[in-house]
Amino acid sequence: MRLIPLTAFIVLMLINSIPLRGQAWLDLSHHDFLTNPETKLSGDWEFYWNQLLEPGDFNPSLRPDFIHVPGVWNRQGDYKTLGYGTYRFQIKLPPNQFGLSVYFPIINSSAKIWVNDILVAETGIVNSDKNYYTPQLMGTAVPLPDKAEVVTLVVQVANFTYYTSGIPSPPRVGRSSAIFDRNNRNNGIENFFSGSLIAMCIYQLMLFFLNTHRKPYLFLALICFGVAIRALIVHGGSFLLPNLYPSVHWEVWKKIEFASVYGMLILFPSYIYYLFPTAASKRIQQTFLVTGIILCIPVIFTPHYVYGMLLEIVHLLLLFAFVYAIYSVIKAWRSGNKDARIICFGIIASFPFILIEIIQNSVFTQYNIEFEFLVEAGVLVFLLFQVYLLGRHYAQAYRRLEVSNRELERMVSNRTIELVTSNSVKDRLLSVMSHDVKSPLNSLQGILNIYNKGALQREEFDNFTKIIEADLHKTSLLVENILFWTKNQIKGVEIKIEKFDLRQLLDEITGLYQTIAGNKGIQLGHNLTNETVINSDRNILYFVIRNLVANAIKFSRENTSVRVEVDYENDTILIRVKDQGVGMNDEILRNLCAPELILSTTGTENEKGTGLGIGLCKEYLEKVNGEIVVDSLEGKGSTFTIIINKKN
Repeated sequence: MRLIPLTAFIVLMLINSIPLRGQAWLDLSHHDFLTNPETKLSGDWEFYWNQLLEPGDFNPSLRPDFIHVPGVWNRQGDYKTLGYGTYRFQIKLPPNQFGLSVYFPIINSSAKIWVNDILVAETGIVNSDKNYYTPQLMGTAVPLPDKAEVVTLVVQVANFTYYTSGIPSPPRVGRSSAIFDRNNRNNGIENFFSGSLIAMCIYQLMLFFLNTHRKPYLFLALICFGVAIRALIVHGGSFLLPNLYPSVHWEVWKKIEFASVYGMLILFPSYIYYLFPTAASKRIQQTFLVTGIILCIPVIFTPHYVYGMLLEIVHLLLLFAFVYAIYSVIKAWRSGNKDARIICFGIIASFPFILIEIIQNSVFTQYNIEFEFLVEAGVLVFLLFQVYLLGRHYAQAYRRLEVSNRELERMVSNRTIELVTSNSVKDRLLSVMSHDVKSPLNSLQGILNIYNKGALQREEFDNFTKIIEADLHKTSLLVENILFWTKNQIKGVEIKIEKFDLRQLLDEITGLYQTIAGNKGIQLGHNLTNETVINSDRNILYFVIRNLVANAIKFSRENTSVRVEVDYENDTILIRVKDQGVGMNDEILRNLCAPELILSTTGTENEKGTGLGIGLCKEYLEKVNGEIVVDSLEGKGSTFTIIINKKN
């Protein structure tokens, strides 16, 4: 007899442990809505397939299935995507609660909602006949009765257009103010992402038009625009565009949304290809282009539940597009493209966001994440790297511009110096030509003119031939000096260090002036008797010594001597040009070596000078690390000493 009560107790325990058919529960009786204002209604809900039940239709004979929410029914059992059904769920609430609501972010794609047998909301038109059914995708908030400790939710859902069916996002129960604040916050975040992407789209378009139509900017702008448009239409977003334009049919918005997704198969690979055309494969880019166009055609011409089923194919191709992008960028990086490193980091950083979004929307997974802005965040993360790259380019361009400006200033300064030098050369050349070249030519012309008129006899003319010969010789020397100096002033002095015989050089110079020196009774010579090889610039030494000898003869008195003496001191060679002429006072010595002065004084017999000062000789000697020293006494003569390194 004692076994009967024990058996009855066990049976009762087993009965209580079995869930009541037709009921799904969530016990929130101990939940504190003040500290935790809202919570998700996730769990198993009763589900009645192909039945549109109202609260009064439920009875013990109904045998429900149980389906998980959030989730769509076509991914959780043998249920067709297009069809209808009824959800039922019960919530136990704490006593004496006020101001609670239940928020359904989205229901695919028409719904009627009862709370404790009262119809409280309807989105679209629910009907078992698709001809009388109207879809409407929008979030719905329904109030709960105050002080109700048990709330029964009945939700009819019909779908004959969308590619997934049911309740894909978790409903939330909580204080109405908290739900309202959360929705506003989500709308603000979504609008922030959308606004940022649209701003970046405009920025990239400006770069495209301002940078000779570089295609990467155009494709990146279109990517930003597509993601921004999707964010304003897609589930969990602000539904800004559908709310702003309620007269536009639901199907139009979905076509725009899915076209923006499928179009990424065209835009993203094209962006990578035109960014790194030498590293990316054109054949693969064209394959993505053709595939993207083919997948976009059903979006235009078929209903949503048809082209929506292609989403899994698009997800797989997008993953391949990322692989193509990473491979191409790494290849460009290895080829030495520094920009590729930044782009590679950007793609890698944004890829997890896109991957989670793909997994969450895949028919093969039931993965949900609270963050609803994965694609937008991923694109913005990538854009941060792109903006950094552009900023670095601008900084480098600015630095290059500064360097170019400094280089331009240097070139302008050098050009100014060249122009000043050219003007100086011109002025000095004109001065010499007008004074020292024109005078002997005028004298020669005058003598010839007199002779041709018969005013001068042949015997008298013969007396002038030596004078004419001397003048022509000095004029020839003057012209040679001018040509040498002008060439060096315009083209610069060309230094050519070579070994040559100094004795031979002095023989040439003294031989050149023997006639002129002989006319004045001047003995001209040098002290070298053997070959003397030195290492220097022969042309410069020839020019300097020749001019010093010419000046020495010019300022020497008759029946004196001009000597060129060569001495050695350690590794230096001293070449002295000595004369017994008029000498120079202190003032003339001070101005003698100024290259900008033209000291064309006349000689002891009114000879014309070379027109080129001793300062130029000093300037040329400095080019070969030499110098010139002048020692002179007025009335006693002068000694010009050339000091050069024997080995140079």
